[in-house]
Amino acid sequence: MVSPREGISWTSMLLGVAAIGVLIRSARTVAQTRTIVPLREPQPAAVLPPKVTVVVPARNEAAVLAGCLRAISAQTHGAQGDWLLRVVVVDDGSMDRTGEIARAHAAADPRVTVVRVDAPRPGWSGKVHAMHVGVEEAGPPEAGEWLLFVDADTVLAPDLLSRLLATAEAVDADLVSTPGGPPPRRSASWPLLMPPGLQLIGENAAPDGRGRKAFAIGHCILLRRSHYDKVGGWAAFAARRNEDVAIATAVRDHGGSTRTVDGLDHISTSGMDPFRQGWASFRKSFVAGTRGSVPLLTGIGLGQIAMSVAAPIAVAVGWRQRRPVLTAVGLLGWSAQSAAHARTAKFMRANPWLAPLAPVSGTLFGVLLLDGAGRAMRGATSWKGRRTRF
Repeated sequence: MVSPREGISWTSMLLGVAAIGVLIRSARTVAQTRTIVPLREPQPAAVLPPKVTVVVPARNEAAVLAGCLRAISAQTHGAQGDWLLRVVVVDDGSMDRTGEIARAHAAADPRVTVVRVDAPRPGWSGKVHAMHVGVEEAGPPEAGEWLLFVDADTVLAPDLLSRLLATAEAVDADLVSTPGGPPPRRSASWPLLMPPGLQLIGENAAPDGRGRKAFAIGHCILLRRSHYDKVGGWAAFAARRNEDVAIATAVRDHGGSTRTVDGLDHISTSGMDPFRQGWASFRKSFVAGTRGSVPLLTGIGLGQIAMSVAAPIAVAVGWRQRRPVLTAVGLLGWSAQSAAHARTAKFMRANPWLAPLAPVSGTLFGVLLLDGAGRAMRGATSWKGRRTRF
């Protein structure tokens, strides 16, 4: 029979191992953020800049689309000639004024084209189909052309496109992607959900493209048209809902180079606000990333909660049982959690003052994943009024 003291010893050992795991995990997160490329200044070009086609998929985006399109039209890229920049807005079956706003913008800017689709083709996810339609509407590729895919809830600084092109050229990348930074009136999504969310994504996809999968985020993806065609375009990912990571990984696997760029001071997104929308957005992404697998979502969610609380519990148990080694290991793990949280929050331009509460933030994200598992089990997954199927 195991004595109570032996039972406590095994508990302490498990807590110590878990706290060390937290320390290693947090150190990897900090290391990954160092592989993110800083945004470069555009340099005077010896040759004419390349043509860029911007594709904006928009479904029920009447509240934000005008700001997005004004910012795209104001890009400094194209100042050498209007033909260098063209914009295709895809009204993806919107039930609000999205189409009307897009057409008004097209009337004021001849570089803008609007195309309407009522529903995705069978076997396609909505956003992927809309982006595919946008590229098809743009017509045959031109030599050296780039494609820029931006979400309708983003606002670009005037020099963002020029900077992204300069960065891609400087690091010899075929795909660069940047998250959007927070809007002026940000919600609690940014300090609470962003750090653990990006940590989990980063554990599955590397910012420098060297991991099992390559990281990209759909807010803003700049991609060489030649590599887009090489991987089969969006048609190759017709049913995917984590299409950003999928296409970045495919570009990498087909001999291209992908990099995550820190462009957050030059692009903002309102897609994570208010908090309930940020919760729903992350939930949708992880349900999509697991293809709606209830066991996988449940396992990741429970694992996330366990890893989040391991270090504080180790501190509490070590203190109560007067085990200084366990207390020290727990404190190291907690400190590492806080450092990783602060680093990720700072990168996302979110206030890092909640870093000491990283275990709470991580636990909250675990609950979010369990919420996703529950919705997937009930078949209640949807986005922008459209049912999601896997």
